[in-house]
Amino acid sequence: MPRVVVIGGGTGGTMVANALDKRRFDVTLLSASPMHLFQPALLYVAFKHAKPDALREERRLLDPRVRLVQETVTHVNLKERVVTTGGGIRYDYDSVVLATGVTTDSSQIPGLADVEAQFGNFHSNVAQAEKLWAALDAFRGGTIALGQSTPICKCPPSPVEGILLTDHLLRQRGLREKTRLVLFTPYPRAYPAEPMNAIIEPILKERGIEIMTFFDVDRVDPASRTIHSIEGDKIQYDLPVIIPPFVGTRIAYEPANVVDASGFIVTDKVSLRVQGTDTAFAIGDATNLPTSKAGVGAHLEAKVVAKTLMGEPAAFDGRTHCPVDLGDGRGTFVIGSYTSPVVKYPPSRLNHFMKMMMGRIYWMSLRGTLEPIFDWYFERTRPERLIARAER
Repeated sequence: MPRVVVIGGGTGGTMVANALDKRRFDVTLLSASPMHLFQPALLYVAFKHAKPDALREERRLLDPRVRLVQETVTHVNLKERVVTTGGGIRYDYDSVVLATGVTTDSSQIPGLADVEAQFGNFHSNVAQAEKLWAALDAFRGGTIALGQSTPICKCPPSPVEGILLTDHLLRQRGLREKTRLVLFTPYPRAYPAEPMNAIIEPILKERGIEIMTFFDVDRVDPASRTIHSIEGDKIQYDLPVIIPPFVGTRIAYEPANVVDASGFIVTDKVSLRVQGTDTAFAIGDATNLPTSKAGVGAHLEAKVVAKTLMGEPAAFDGRTHCPVDLGDGRGTFVIGSYTSPVVKYPPSRLNHFMKMMMGRIYWMSLRGTLEPIFDWYFERTRPERLIARAER
């Protein structure tokens, strides 16, 4: 029976492990943590003090026939087909799925670690999100500066969501007139994709939120409360919300050239095979694919890899389908693919409801029991189909 080793117990790793036919494959999932985090929940922990169902035991989310091993992987030898853990245990495989995710690295920006220690962030873990909520809860006026420090961002809509939820919170508390809100971004517009920016930017301006573009964070000076950009601009803050740099998980690979300078795995954008091999696949945030790093991508990529391993025709089309909370009870979706530009998708309360429902059905989706519904929904919302409908 072919041995499949899956590295990483996030969305992609869990879904591909569950999707493989256990009568045909011996499946082992290696995860550094016994817990599974629903990462979109951090947004609401940080900005609404929500107590969502954010963590569950990975074992309970997996098919009982999947072997779960709590080990940190340190080496992957793609030539010899061997995975080695920090405890020195070796796992031979016939196929490996790298669903290793990303990690934040605040050390890349001087001063950022000190800022995070004081104010937290909403991209690392529950404790950091709770720290950010405490800072927002204590805020009584001044300047709040929120943005991503580098062009790579896990969940591209999250900076916009964070600033709009902050605006909503301040209005509820009667503090909006006492506050300057600044969204900074390394891109030339508030949202990188222009069709979606045409929706987002007017909303930001309507709510009096300043937008600073071409702002790549160079350093942060906690003493003077200043964020400096590589371009020479600066923002003085009272409360900084800085999305840290993201890098690939630190694993040594053989050959070493299968990861880029930031640690992301060099992956074929259609087959999802790792560069130079037919037996290794990469999915989710771990890849260097030109798509957004979001759970929906990991979901769809897991399906492609599972089908490929089971001998079924499958190809990834670069589909993105990211929900966006606009902070006023409405939502929209960032929908696009390799061959279709992002759709200008109108905001609605139904879209917001669907985003909120995802937090409830996420845990069921990992098992694959909802795939017929997802297949129907993703087919109905293909970007080409939506564009054609809008042009009628």
